[in-house]
Amino acid sequence: QMIERVVEPLALLADVGLVGFPNAGKSTLLSSITAAKPKIADYAFTTLTPQLGMVEYRDGKSFCIADLPGIIEGAAEGRGLGHRFLRHIERNPVLLFLVPADSPDHKKEMAILMDELERYNPELMDKRFIIAVSKSDMLDAELKAAIARELPPDIPHLFISSVTGQGLRELKDLLWKTLQEKD
Repeated sequence: QMIERVVEPLALLADVGLVGFPNAGKSTLLSSITAAKPKIADYAFTTLTPQLGMVEYRDGKSFCIADLPGIIEGAAEGRGLGHRFLRHIERNPVLLFLVPADSPDHKKEMAILMDELERYNPELMDKRFIIAVSKSDMLDAELKAAIARELPPDIPHLFISSVTGQGLRELKDLLWKTLQEKD
């Protein structure tokens, strides 16, 4: 109970919320672009409370990113860890969707994530979205093009690898630029 009370005010500070299924690579991304040291394990629900990390950007600027615990189908109904973490998402102006390159169905995975958010709170659809395709170090140009065709055309996307560092600088640039945009 005590941990929850500590996390609540901190979640207010996050600029970017990281959204994705368990095992999408959220903790790995967070540990590679921030000073945060989240627990990383290859099983669902490693992250039970949001992990926060500061991304040091250029010229002494920084922004805060929160790894929001994995959304699962049914979270909007309060199944799984449902409401306990979906409410953290309401506070982040930018939502970064992490979809792993090795997902069996990128389009379906994005659709489920969007559907959970919308059913939980339709106002979440007004936020700015970015998609990062994680674990992309194994993809060639042809596979990237095929995955890109499965993603919503109106949401900017990048291919990243937290392990090799591929695309991470571009991701920080895009997040920073998006955070600066006014409605």
